[in-house]
Amino acid sequence: MVTVNWEREPGEKIEEFVAALLLLTHPHGNHITPSSGDRGVDVLVWNPDGYDIYQVKRYSRPLTSRQATMIEESWHTFVAQTLPALPVRSWTLVTPWNPSNERLDWLRGLTDGHDFPVHWMGGRTLDGMASQRPSLVDYYFGDGGERWHRLMAEALHAGRDTSPGSAGEDLLEAIIARHRSLTASLNEVDPFYRYELEIRAGHLRDHPFEADLRRHSPVAEVQYTQLDPEHFQVMRIVPLCAESTRLRPITTSLRLEVTTGSAEHQAVEEFRHFGAPIHAIPGTVTETTGPPGHDRGTGDGLFSIMPLASSDDLPDFEVRLVTANGAPLHTLDLVDVAVSRGISGPGMWLSGRDRSDVLQFKFYLNGPDGDEVRIQASSLAGKTPADVLPAIRMAADFVDGNGILLAVRGGRPLTSAWDVTDSALRANAQWHVTLLDALQAIQRHTYQRVTIPDVQTIPADDIETILRTGRLLRGERIETPWTEVTLTVVTPDRLPPTDAEFSFISEWPLTVRLGDREITVTAKRRVLYQAARVADPAESASAEPGATLRLLPGSTDQAVIVAVPVDPHNLATGTGGETPNSGR
Repeated sequence: MVTVNWEREPGEKIEEFVAALLLLTHPHGNHITPSSGDRGVDVLVWNPDGYDIYQVKRYSRPLTSRQATMIEESWHTFVAQTLPALPVRSWTLVTPWNPSNERLDWLRGLTDGHDFPVHWMGGRTLDGMASQRPSLVDYYFGDGGERWHRLMAEALHAGRDTSPGSAGEDLLEAIIARHRSLTASLNEVDPFYRYELEIRAGHLRDHPFEADLRRHSPVAEVQYTQLDPEHFQVMRIVPLCAESTRLRPITTSLRLEVTTGSAEHQAVEEFRHFGAPIHAIPGTVTETTGPPGHDRGTGDGLFSIMPLASSDDLPDFEVRLVTANGAPLHTLDLVDVAVSRGISGPGMWLSGRDRSDVLQFKFYLNGPDGDEVRIQASSLAGKTPADVLPAIRMAADFVDGNGILLAVRGGRPLTSAWDVTDSALRANAQWHVTLLDALQAIQRHTYQRVTIPDVQTIPADDIETILRTGRLLRGERIETPWTEVTLTVVTPDRLPPTDAEFSFISEWPLTVRLGDREITVTAKRRVLYQAARVADPAESASAEPGATLRLLPGSTDQAVIVAVPVDPHNLATGTGGETPNSGR
């Protein structure tokens, strides 16, 4: 193992190595760059009860007066600029030199008068920490590349005994052994990243790449390799500390090739100005740098660039629809927020959806031609009416004079309002509001789950039945003309008169069809035929039980339909009949 000769190594490399040791020991710590003014702090580690502050100096020999003065300046800067701003739990001076008793007394005198402990971390402690991280020592002071190639060869050797003729269990064990060996070797050689490997069934063209980027793990890179027509490998490279990507950046130089004026050209321009994602753009990788396993060479291909989900330090967002005078009409929470920034200029792209995944909002901010919002609606099929109604009601009010704005949830607006006059989206939403209100009324009268049918495939008669059923369940009386009704004879002596018109009531279970499901509600459809007559009096005179009679309108062809509640435990499932009333 390579050891650290603190006295011979360049001071800049010593300071960076020691900072890396501390950051990997405290993965959530941050390195303060001198270019931004370190305020007497090199490494800052947050804890629930305060911050641990580390000041790293390269000194590997007894301090000179100049070096002592520089430490004193760093301490005074820390006291003046950092201590008033942060709750400090401890302050530690870190040097490769092990301090003498005289210098420890000097440090106590310098830092006396504060209520937090002060420490001096010397070379012995650093040697112990370095011995636990040989790959980090190799990276800074040894030949990490040579060690990487050796470990990779060992990993690949673990799979050489996998012969095509191996039995099923033996083959599986050999594959698992090779898989584990490769992962272990990657993790052993790389001091800044952890590697996760898995084999998945399927083809890359069918894989939703966004799903891997939206996991909670702070992944730095995900690589996909098609192994054969039915399997592909996923390698996730995960930073070991918050500063891994700064200590060992992952970079790719890419040249995109598009035709001026094409849709691909517009997408690349929006990526350049706002950081908006691009999909399947032809191009060439010209150079890659990064940790072991990252470099897969250069070459041509189709490239997609997708932003990560928003970080935890962003506020919650909402979208508001407001009137011309700023009065709020509708508010939707924005979830699955992704934020990106342009690579040239101050442009920013922010995307999110409402909680029901009906409306997708994409904001293009600070662009060369101003701000823009784009709204896209997704299918409602299979969703719950109550979930999607807030978004659909908002879209139904996309009329002249109303505007969309982005705001902190429950707080101040972040943008001015954009006029929204998407007539196609508005008209579609307004029609759906009526359908969804009907479905909600149906849900209130059934224990079966009501979901939105696919209106592109459901028959028009089924849609009309849903709308009419919703009206009835909300208490509406529907008047409609009729032309003929068939009456089934149950008791012949109770038949209506043949020489006069009469009124009668028909009751049937109230049902609707949602796609391939039939929903029965806790109500019956009652129809009052106000005036009817027997079409053929001779049929009535000879009617037997089970026979049918045709009834025609009398002096009026109007019928009144209402819904009447029934005990849900005594619902009929398909029976019905007519009750004639000869009192008229």
